[in-house]
Amino acid sequence: MVYKRHLNLPKDLLLIDSTTVTAANSRMSWAPYKKFRGGIKLHVALSHGQHSLVNVVESIARRNDAPVGEVLADKDYLLVQDRAYGKIGRLDQYVQQGQSFVIRLKDNLHLVMPRKLQRPAEGDTKIVRDITCYIGQGKHQSVHRHRVVEFENDRGEVIRIVTDLRKESAHVIAEMYKARWEIEVFFRWVKQHLNVPCLFGTTENAVYSQLFVALAAYVLLKYIFDEIHPKVPVFAELTLWEFMQDWRIFNLPLEWQIQFNLLRRKDPLGIFVIP
Repeated sequence: MVYKRHLNLPKDLLLIDSTTVTAANSRMSWAPYKKFRGGIKLHVALSHGQHSLVNVVESIARRNDAPVGEVLADKDYLLVQDRAYGKIGRLDQYVQQGQSFVIRLKDNLHLVMPRKLQRPAEGDTKIVRDITCYIGQGKHQSVHRHRVVEFENDRGEVIRIVTDLRKESAHVIAEMYKARWEIEVFFRWVKQHLNVPCLFGTTENAVYSQLFVALAAYVLLKYIFDEIHPKVPVFAELTLWEFMQDWRIFNLPLEWQIQFNLLRRKDPLGIFVIP
C-alpha cells in the first residue's frame, strides 16, 4: 500500500467505476443498448493499494450507474468515484453513515453559500478553490455542508471534487481522485482479454460467463504476481501491469521465470502454465 503511506491516508482507496462492453444486436438481443448494438456493463470496486477486486456487479448497459455505486460502497475503504455516482442525497447519506468519499461533481450543480478554507499551498497540482458549501438548489439541495476542491488537470480543465475529508490538504484530495486512473487501466486490460468480437455464445449466461473467465484470469495472475514479486532482485522489479503485459506476450524476465518455476513446483494441480 505504497500510495496509502505516501499520502498518509487513514484507509485504502476503493476505486469504483463501470465500463460498457458492446456487440452487434444479433449477439446481444437480450441487452438492447443503441440502434444496432447490444451492451452490458461491468461495475467494479477495485482496491488501489492491493490492485485487488473487492466486488463486481454485472448488468445490462442501460442500467444507471448510481444505484450500483451505493451497493459497491464499503466503510472499510475511502470511495473514489466519477460524476455518475455524485447524487446529492447519496452524499448526505454517506456522511450520516460514516462512509468516506472523494467523488467528482457534475459541472451544472450549484454550490451555495461557499466558505473558503485557508490551507497552505503544496504539491504540483494547481488548486483553483477549496471551500465548504451546500450543493444544489431548492428541494434538491444537500442537507449537510460538503467540502469541494477544484483543481486543474493536465489539459487545463477544472475538476470539481466533493469529499467528507476535512483534515487532508486540497493537494491530497486531488491526488486521491487522480488515482482513479488505475481502474481505467484495469478496464483496458479486461477488454483486451475479453475478445468480444469472438463471443463463445450469445445467450446472457454465455456472455457473462466469458466476462467472468477474464476476471478469473486477472485474479490468478494477480496471485502469481504477489507470490513472485517479493522474491525477485530489485533490478528486475516489474509493476503489476508490466508483469501482465510481459506475461501476455510470453516475455517475462528470466528472474521472474525462475521464481515462477519454483512456484509451479509447489502447485500439485498443475494449474499454472509456463510463459
